[in-house]
Amino acid sequence: MLLTKTPVAAATVSRHVRSFFEPTDDDLDLYRDISFRLKAQPPSSLFRYLQPEGRHLMQLGDEEPGVWAGLLRRVEQRWPGLPSRGRVASDGTLLNSALERIAYEAVKPVVPRDVALDLEIALDPLQQPRFYSDFAIRYGSRVMHIEIVGACGADRVTRNDWEAHLLAQFDRRLEVYRQKRLTPEIWYLNDLLEPAQLQKRFLALVAQLRAGGGS
Repeated sequence: MLLTKTPVAAATVSRHVRSFFEPTDDDLDLYRDISFRLKAQPPSSLFRYLQPEGRHLMQLGDEEPGVWAGLLRRVEQRWPGLPSRGRVASDGTLLNSALERIAYEAVKPVVPRDVALDLEIALDPLQQPRFYSDFAIRYGSRVMHIEIVGACGADRVTRNDWEAHLLAQFDRRLEVYRQKRLTPEIWYLNDLLEPAQLQKRFLALVAQLRAGGGS
């Protein structure tokens, strides 16, 4: 009986084995969808709150910077019209961080005409050194301060020494507020993934100011 032999050419065809460091199509699609939702390309830290779909993106962000940079190149080649990354908002406003930019992109469209959204306003202009809040909602002489926490979610769980350092810095900022008898609105990493909810919270703060409240 004759045995059928596999042709040499077919047997030696190499198959592409995807590396752990290579994003999948699902990774790229999720990154695209979140970018359009936030009107900004997201940092890898946000994907920990999109489990299980965001797990691989979170892991890629934990690797050396070149791994995440490679993902960004893939994304921008595939979708040239994707929102930009970085600290500059779509209206040209420069923020202190990409996370503050995401919060700004969410609330800027719903700021009423009689309300101002101030960036980096001093809690006490006479204090030296001056301490600045991330955002401040101003209605007449009344002010409500907002702080953006880039270290963790509302559970305050940090994943590395750098995030623990950032959270400690934030807690020192809260102490300054306490000394001034002020209570800021706090937006954590997980909050930033829901722009519609941030808008509702922002408008609720505006309603408090109009009713006579403040930080």
